[in-house]
Amino acid sequence: MAHGPSRTFTGVGRFAHRHAWWILGFWVVLAAGLNIAIPQIEVTVSKTSADFLPRSLPANGHLEDMARDFGVPASNAVSSIVLVDEKGFGAGDDAYYTRLIDRLRASDDVAYLIDFYGKPVTREAALSPDGKAVNILVAAEGSVGSTRAHHAAKGIRAAIDEAGPPAGLQTYYTGPTATLADLFSAIDFSLLIITGVSILLISVIVLVVYRKLSTAAIPLISLALGLAVVRPIASLLGMKGWLSISNFTIAIMTALILGAVTDYAIFTLSSYHEERRRGSTVGDAVAAASGRTGPVLVASALTIAVASGSMIFTEIGMFRTAGPPTAVAVLVVLLLALTLPPALLSIAGRAGLAEPGPSTERRWRHRGAVIMRRAGLYATASLVFLVSCAALLIGHQTNWDESSMFVHANESTRGYDAVYRHYGVNAVATEYLIVRADHDLRNTADLAALELAADAVARLDPVASVRSITRPDGRPIAESAAGYVPGRVGGELAGAARQMADARPDLMRLASGVGQLSAGADEAARRMPELVDGTGQVVSMADGVLDALDAAQNLVGVATDHRADLRTAADSARAGLDALAPLLKQLRASAATAAPALTEFDRTFGPLLAPRAAPSCLTDPRCTAARTALDRLDRATGGRIRETLTDLRAAAAAPADAIRRVDDSTGALRTLLEQLTGLLGRLDGRTPDQIRADLRRLTSGVNELATGIDRLADGLHQVQAGTDQLNALTDELHAGLNHAVGYLEPMSRATSDGPGRGFYLPDEALRDRRMVEGGKLLISPNGHTARMMVTWRIDPYSGEALAASRTLAPAATAALAGTGLADAAVSNTGLASLSADMDDQLRRDLLVFGLAAIIAVTIVLIVLLRSVVAPLVLVGTVLLSFAAVMGISTLVWQHLIGIPLDWSVAPVAGMALIAVGADYSMLFASRIREESVGRGLVSGVIRGFGSTGSVITTAGLVFATTMFALMSGTTLNLVQIGFTIGVGLLLDILVVRSVLVPATISVLGDRMWWPAKPV
Repeated sequence: MAHGPSRTFTGVGRFAHRHAWWILGFWVVLAAGLNIAIPQIEVTVSKTSADFLPRSLPANGHLEDMARDFGVPASNAVSSIVLVDEKGFGAGDDAYYTRLIDRLRASDDVAYLIDFYGKPVTREAALSPDGKAVNILVAAEGSVGSTRAHHAAKGIRAAIDEAGPPAGLQTYYTGPTATLADLFSAIDFSLLIITGVSILLISVIVLVVYRKLSTAAIPLISLALGLAVVRPIASLLGMKGWLSISNFTIAIMTALILGAVTDYAIFTLSSYHEERRRGSTVGDAVAAASGRTGPVLVASALTIAVASGSMIFTEIGMFRTAGPPTAVAVLVVLLLALTLPPALLSIAGRAGLAEPGPSTERRWRHRGAVIMRRAGLYATASLVFLVSCAALLIGHQTNWDESSMFVHANESTRGYDAVYRHYGVNAVATEYLIVRADHDLRNTADLAALELAADAVARLDPVASVRSITRPDGRPIAESAAGYVPGRVGGELAGAARQMADARPDLMRLASGVGQLSAGADEAARRMPELVDGTGQVVSMADGVLDALDAAQNLVGVATDHRADLRTAADSARAGLDALAPLLKQLRASAATAAPALTEFDRTFGPLLAPRAAPSCLTDPRCTAARTALDRLDRATGGRIRETLTDLRAAAAAPADAIRRVDDSTGALRTLLEQLTGLLGRLDGRTPDQIRADLRRLTSGVNELATGIDRLADGLHQVQAGTDQLNALTDELHAGLNHAVGYLEPMSRATSDGPGRGFYLPDEALRDRRMVEGGKLLISPNGHTARMMVTWRIDPYSGEALAASRTLAPAATAALAGTGLADAAVSNTGLASLSADMDDQLRRDLLVFGLAAIIAVTIVLIVLLRSVVAPLVLVGTVLLSFAAVMGISTLVWQHLIGIPLDWSVAPVAGMALIAVGADYSMLFASRIREESVGRGLVSGVIRGFGSTGSVITTAGLVFATTMFALMSGTTLNLVQIGFTIGVGLLLDILVVRSVLVPATISVLGDRMWWPAKPV
């Protein structure tokens, strides 16, 4: 084509003209057959979508190794279930939690889960600070982004609903895996919209450009059949496992194929119109159009194919699934573009349709002439503009936050909002720090080393908290602090000091009591001689009593001829007294009967018998006369009358007195007998000799007591001296305790937290429930692997978190230096680490496939243009255009809208713009080269402007519109990709192709075609 139409492709055009209906029928039948025989690509993607994360990522390997260490299926699809009750967790919520955990454990969609809330001793680690939210860490089956993980996410959400959450409890499945599942679902929905919008916009553009439905139908029919053919072919490749496919395959491949098919049809249609304007017949015009555009289509398809196919050297799943299938699709479309549009033009041309409208060549030549007159100025201005736009890349940030890619909120994004609201940090984007050793870590020394590592990581500014076996709830176990024991000892000593201070009055009373006891002992020792003497007297008296008993016993023996003893005699005497009692009763009765007579006798004879007359008798004449008569009678009888009457009165009163004395004697005798009986009873059969022996022992005991009292007095003197010394020592001990407390309490405060905290756990602490339950979650079953769960204080998707993730393992390794775990393998994994590794892989992939694409495109251009300088210039302008559009997108999205460009934008946009941008410049340059033959370079540039201006602009607008259609999706990564490629294509056709390339060609002159000879 560099020197005119290709004979080969001219022949292809003639073949297409002669067999137009057969060719159209072939493509229609092929499209129909493929779509009937092969499932739609969406179905295949839903069953065989490739992994999102490269297996080669270190963090991915660490995550799967960690799962294997803990005896659970290897999975990197980690997310969280967040439960929120704004009223606080209650009994109903706890019951639902139990049901949910049981369902998750039994689910085939769950690889493993980390259940902190289900264990009372670790519950606080899962509960939000406000007590209203609970976080369950769940790993789904499959690799993140894969079909298995996507279906597992649906299964987990179904389990959440089937467990029957109570009213008021909000449930969210959120986190990285859930976010990607929602993202892919949103992309699936977006693809239908994007495809429809793309076809609609392309239809509008071609109708506006060609203003005839019959003419516009040619690219539209080509577009429809092209999609109908390449979609099932891509599905077949994915279904057979020959190529990896995903949602991104559909999105990127569909957009590029829509643009490429339409562009190729427009190129052929434009060349056909050019030939028809020259008066060529339909057949000749079709053949000439094929001959002129065929090499360009081949070169264009090859540039797109090699640019997209170079992604096979990448590792990131999105690129591997988007690039190679697109390359295959472009090559299939090339076959269609070389045959179907010429066939359609032949059919339409024969019917008098698809005829050209008014030519715009003169207007485009005028524009070319203007540029050529000031080529240097235009070249400089365009370069300054593009470089200025590229400079906007300074400060460019790569966005790894897939949760920010949703146009509309969904369950995962609402879950993130709930987590931030209740936890204050992103508690579902956990980073795992893993320590592996060659021995069991469940011992005090290694736990101390692990605490050093956890403490070192927790002190990093970006880290909010670290949960490990030594701090299950994110805070160090209080008992493990080196200052804990001194604090406890200090507290106990302080308590002892207070008790001693409180006991001080008791000690004083003890000292006083001991003094009194000592004085009492001295007094007892002084009085003991009196006790000894008294005891001797008592013993002497007892001896007398015993002698009397011996005498009485002898008397009874003599009186009874030794037939009775003293006890028997006493019993006999008591029996005689009992027999005497009735007789004495009768005598008392007789005496009572005689008492009135005696009274009357005393009343009658008492005044007469008295030696002197009573005053009452002297005043009574009768008494005086009777007394006189008695005196005479007594004198007459020689005094015998008065004596006789007195004796009679005495004799009459004697029985009563005798009876009273007998009664008194009987009572005394009875008492004596009872005492004697009691005394004999107390003797308990012992003889007086035996009792005398007891008395001698009593005397000896009293003497010994006297000696003991003396010794007691001496001992109490010593106790009093010791008590006085105890008081003095207590005062000194109290002062010493206060001094120790003053030392230990500040030491405890200084070593319970901060750099001097230290760590110590006795062996029995390893059996504590917190350690046991925490160990199940944070120590592998064989004890060789410990994991720590790190929560970021910062956005885990931010560049700061990605950089900080690189510092976790080194910080822990440095802390373990000099411990028993100095040789342990330390690594970390999680969202930030995976994103950091993905960022590194992205740079490698960009470098690999970027170089491959640039080299391949350059080679294609060298072959086509038969030049070295021109291809390098064209590729350079494409790269500059790409840098410029990335700068513009950074300005718009990062600085104006506030959402940095997604990580996928640069590689996808680069692939598309390098391939398509090179196409337009290549078409333009090759046409300039052709038009320059025999006319000179300046004329060739101007004529090239005229012949390609309209077609390239139309093709560029169509392709840009196709890319802008991506902005109708519901995910911002597709929106940003569509915006960037669309703006890049506009920039390419309006600045690069229209200004920079022709101006540069004019400035370089024939050197542009070196090493070829000047045209």
